[in-house]
Amino acid sequence: MAMHEKSFIHLTSHQHQQSWKTEVIAETDSWICLNKQTHLGTEYDHHHQERPHMTAIIEHDLQRQAGWVRDRGINWLQPVNVLDFETTGVSLWARNEQSLQKLKDQLHAEKPNRIYHALCMGTPESASFSVDLLLAPHRFQPWLMKSSKQGKKSLTHFETLETFGKHTLLKATPLTERYHQIRCHLYCKQHPVVADALYGGDILMLSELKRHYRFKKNRPERPLLDRAAIHLAELHIEDPDTGQEHCLEAAAQRDWQVAMKYLREFARPV
Repeated sequence: MAMHEKSFIHLTSHQHQQSWKTEVIAETDSWICLNKQTHLGTEYDHHHQERPHMTAIIEHDLQRQAGWVRDRGINWLQPVNVLDFETTGVSLWARNEQSLQKLKDQLHAEKPNRIYHALCMGTPESASFSVDLLLAPHRFQPWLMKSSKQGKKSLTHFETLETFGKHTLLKATPLTERYHQIRCHLYCKQHPVVADALYGGDILMLSELKRHYRFKKNRPERPLLDRAAIHLAELHIEDPDTGQEHCLEAAAQRDWQVAMKYLREFARPV
């Protein structure tokens, strides 16, 4: 496996006039792993058709043979896992159809091969707990998920990593892969993900953490986190060609790092 220390590619959407500096975590001849940034979908979302997504950008780069594609001899890429628009972290892409199917089969095997970090509201009663629900799209708002007797099986194990005054950092290990699974599970436990507007999570402001915070004149305070605070930190896979096991780890985005710094400095554990 070729490891790229601090190697980056630029994913540019000319339609949206945006570019995302994206770290290449690792790559082989059969797959490439990227650290997905926030406010960028993995693939087309028919509920939010206007949003930029990696699949369209990468397809365009393949057609025009962008430098990062040409240098690697890539002529085909498809996503193995799908992350929400606001979710950051490990994004795995297969370089051929056979590898795609083998890698997808691994992720759908109901094994603990994905580890998310989620910052939630409040403090769960237990340091570790599981949520096992049947999830289905909301009847009138199909971009939302809810618990339903007609839904599909979903199971996530949660473990507390750190506690703060009004927030908790959780390790979330899903055994199934449903749309908005972790976000919906924490909402159902009345501990929504911080800044998750769809499921009732409040944005994180420094003024709420720091005593005697000084507001700047004529300048509104910017939130520390204004997007759903969820990050795919680790993905464990077996290489489809060699059988070698890989632990693919993605560093948190800067807004997350800054938020955690201030939580640790100003928010005391309960």
